[in-house]
This record gives sequence, C-alpha cells and structure tokens, in this order.
Amino acid sequence: MNKVYFLTLGCKVNQYETQAMRESLLRQGVREGGEGPHDFVVINTCTVTGEADRENRYWIRRLRRENPQAKIVVTGCWVERNKREVETLPEVDLVLSNQEKPDLAERLLQGCGTPGVQNSPSPLSLSPKGGEGRVRGYSPLEISSFEGHARAFVKIQDGCNHACSFCKVVLARGRSRSRSVESLVAEAERLSRNGFREIVLSGIQLGAYGADLEPRLNLISVLEALVPVSGIERVRLSSIEPTDVKPDLIRAMKELPKVCPQLHIPLQSGDDEILKRMNRRYDRAFYEGLIDRLRSEIPDFCLSMDVMAGFPGEEEPHFSNTLSLIEKTRPIRIHAFPYSPRPGTRAALWENIAPSLLKERMARLTHFSKEVIRREKQKFLGRVFPVLVEKKSSRGLYQGHTPHYLKVYFPAPGDLLGKTVPVRLIEVVAGDLLGVPESSLG
Repeated sequence: MNKVYFLTLGCKVNQYETQAMRESLLRQGVREGGEGPHDFVVINTCTVTGEADRENRYWIRRLRRENPQAKIVVTGCWVERNKREVETLPEVDLVLSNQEKPDLAERLLQGCGTPGVQNSPSPLSLSPKGGEGRVRGYSPLEISSFEGHARAFVKIQDGCNHACSFCKVVLARGRSRSRSVESLVAEAERLSRNGFREIVLSGIQLGAYGADLEPRLNLISVLEALVPVSGIERVRLSSIEPTDVKPDLIRAMKELPKVCPQLHIPLQSGDDEILKRMNRRYDRAFYEGLIDRLRSEIPDFCLSMDVMAGFPGEEEPHFSNTLSLIEKTRPIRIHAFPYSPRPGTRAALWENIAPSLLKERMARLTHFSKEVIRREKQKFLGRVFPVLVEKKSSRGLYQGHTPHYLKVYFPAPGDLLGKTVPVRLIEVVAGDLLGVPESSLG
C-alpha cells in the first residue's frame, strides 16, 4: 500500500484544501503517516511573503532528500505565480495549480504511475509537470474531517476583489468566487457527525461571500444556515477585511448564539498615508470606530489583527501611529510581520527601507504588542468561560480556546479532548492564560 506525506504551508484555506486532497487520496487506498520514506509527498505552498517563498524551496529540497524515490507534488499559491520556476526544479515530479487540487488523486495515481494502477494519462495529466488547468471557478473541494484538529476549517469562498499594493495573493487566487450554502451546510453536518464542535469559516476575502451568486447572498446567509446544524456549538469567522464588517453582520454576531464574539481584522498600518499607499480601503478613524462599535454591541468582543512593519515610505511618525492604534484597539492576538517585496505588485517597484531599520521596527512592534496583549488578557481573569479542548501540551496541560479565541491552558484528570469545559481564568504567565476547571474549585 502506497504512503503519502502532506506538508501545508500558509493560511487556513491551504489547510482546508490539504484536507480535501488528503481525503481524495485516502479514498483511493493510499495510506498517510508512518515512518518514511514515503511514496508520495504533497507540498501545498504559500507565497504571501518572501520568507514563504524561501520556505517552499527549503522544504522541497529537504523532503526530496528524505524521500529519494517519492513522487513529489507541489501545489498552492507559489505555483500560481512561479509555475515555470517550480517545473524546472529537479526535485519536483508534478505541479498542480490551485484549480487542479481536486484532481490530485487522478493526476498522481494515473499520471505519475502507481503499482497496480494503469499508467495512462487522464485528460488533465498531459505531462508530469505541466497539464492543463480548469477555467477558474470555485474548486469543488469537500471534507468530512480535519486531521490533527479539534476545530474544523470550512472554506466558503476563494479569491479577492481588492488589489492591495503589497499583496501577491490576489494574483495567485483571482477574483472572489463563492460556494453554495447547500454544500457548506452539508459539510458542516458531516463534520458534526464526526465529532467536530466548532467550525471556522475561511476564505481569501471572506466578506465578499455571495456577491457572485444568483440570487446574491452574504455572510449572514451562511451564519443563519449553519446555526441550526445539530452538534455544532460554535461558528467562527476567520480573517475579514474592515470594510466587509457591515452593521448587519455585527447584528448577526450579536443575535445568533453560536457565532463567536471574535474577529481577525487586518490592520496592516495605523497611519493614513501608509494605508493609502497600501491601497487599503479605510483609514485610521474608520478602523478605530469599527472596533469601538463591535465592542459596544458585542459583549466581550475580542480582536486579532495583522500588522506590517517597514512598508516602503514608512518613517518614524507613520510607525508611531501604528503603535498608538494598536494600543487604542487592544487586540488579544497580533500577527506581526516585516514587509517583503512581492514580484508583480506595485509596492515591489518602490524603494525599501534599510534592512537594519526594518529589523529594529519589527523588534519594537513585537515587544510593544506583547505588552498590549498581556494587559488585554488580564481583563478576563477571575471569570469562567467554556473552553473547547483541542490537545494536551508538552507540559501535560490541556489546551483549548474560549469563544473569544483566548487560548487557555489548564490541568485536569481524565480524557477531555474534544469536550467543552468551564474554566476559570486565573493568571497570565509569559503571555499564556492559565486556568482551572470550574468543577475543581468546589
């Protein structure tokens, strides 16, 4: 029996798509896991930063060394903009676009050759590294489980209608395409039957969902359809653009009981001049006002964000404005990252700030963010929240999240994986929230 190894780099959408590819191969009798070497290696790449590109190349070389006889498949967003480069890599046997991910089993088993399977090319496997892709639409990927997770990501949308000057993802993913409500509800029902209690709605521009459908729909349509699904305790929205958080969405988050009171809303910069250069569609006042409204209407609303340091043209006053807006909006989690030029974007044509200055600003941003996050987490101490237990940490503590996306560690006997436990938050240690099960307090 053939063995496959999957490596996923990048976002929640990639993780979802890997799970769909995994299931397509397992249905064909391919086995995952176990000690290497493996017969097949599938690398689902990311291209959001220059570091992501370097990581792609590193893993391709490493996994070839570790699996010298394997058929190596490379797919994902790096392929979309660098296909010719990927095809020239001697380690790579098969290259698939994002649109061809649903064809993995067919292309791999027939196109690359598998013992016991007739090695005749399918219509989509004209050559090992080439092939003809589909016309870009919503890829028909589906899942029934989510390997290694207690929460399941459900992809409802692909592509982006924005054109941020620094972002390569829209070049790789195309414009927004949406999945039918019927399909995603059926998927949520399958996941519920398989024991998943939280689903995380994922997409590239989540707030664009439904604008391309007939009749036209939106995120509220999805939330209203998912809340009745038996067994699903939580429905969480993943990253969403500030301008896509409309009043009706805030109202739905407030009124629908299963919808989590938390959003990841990318900030990128807190300075109006830099936001304009980034081609972001909001300014500092809009972002601050949005967070104020969310907090006023949704009890205990929690914010997480992306923040970029060192965008071309960023000077000290611009950077200081970013720090001050972080302090005003009080996130509980920040993904901070340095700007890196992406070929094909407008910002790649502009002069970068000095590497030493970029490094210094990243260090300041990281240090400052940790303190803001620590203070915000402390506001929840002494209170009891339901924690969905996801795994056991190396310290022997259970680990899970509250509905607000607060990660909590707590000690407890027995097997609590996949269960929801009331936990009292008692301390913040090295940035981590520690708690105790409410039942243990007597």
